[in-house]
Amino acid sequence: MPATTNYSTFTADELLAENAKIKKQRLFWAFVLGAFLGVLFWAAISGASLIKLLVLFVAFGILGSGGKKNEDNYKAIQAELSSRNIQP
Repeated sequence: MPATTNYSTFTADELLAENAKIKKQRLFWAFVLGAFLGVLFWAAISGASLIKLLVLFVAFGILGSGGKKNEDNYKAIQAELSSRNIQP
């Protein structure tokens, strides 16, 4: 979901459903980034060339931006839930 989503127009049920969806996505991104870091370190230890490491590092940066957008959406949902005094 784009970062420009206006969560103040969502109902309480929609916010809770979106919160649950974002939590699942956060777990997925944590797994993907953790696995990618493992591959990056394994490549560095196993003697991969500098070019391969650079490509992996750039790909890690691109993947990290997806997790950042997800985290921004999560913070916006949490702020809206707390402003309405709704417990997730």
